[in-house]
Amino acid sequence: MNFSETEIIQQLKKGNRKAFESIFKEYFALLCYEAEGYMHSQHLVEEIVCDVFTRIWVNRRRLSVKTSLRNYLIRSVHNNCIDYYRHQKYLNEGKQKISEAQTPFTLADLGEDPLSYMITQELEDNIGNAIELLPEQYKKAFKLSRFNDLSYAQIAEEMDISVNSVKTNIKKALAKLREILKDSLFLFFII
Repeated sequence: MNFSETEIIQQLKKGNRKAFESIFKEYFALLCYEAEGYMHSQHLVEEIVCDVFTRIWVNRRRLSVKTSLRNYLIRSVHNNCIDYYRHQKYLNEGKQKISEAQTPFTLADLGEDPLSYMITQELEDNIGNAIELLPEQYKKAFKLSRFNDLSYAQIAEEMDISVNSVKTNIKKALAKLREILKDSLFLFFII
């Protein structure tokens, strides 16, 4: 593409895949090199860089590049690397606290008997399987609502549909889940 950087960004915001591909091809190697300054694993380097590109594509309509695109991308990689290390530190602190707590806990400590625990686990598995059986639109809207805590407006923007369509998709997803899970739920409430 023979466009200026501003034109490429405008095309990207409009969802032009060629613009996105040209940005990816031009900057991927540079961004990997940048991430290698922070990460010592090629797998992590590529994951960090691909995450930057994924976020750019997903949030393309709201993309706001105040400096050059190159600087924006480098800063994004830098921030992703820092976020990665913060997350690792948080996980390590959590693991350390768990290992320091020398008294193991049991289901009884949680106030749950083994039968109830098994039934709850089975119900959770059934719900997860039922969600995967939903039609793709229903499943996506449902997951964005329930697992990502997005508002209907945010889901509508993410899925590029109206808010009313989001409401309809979630309503139909819930109805379908009730239908699929009616036997499991019935048994759960009897016990």
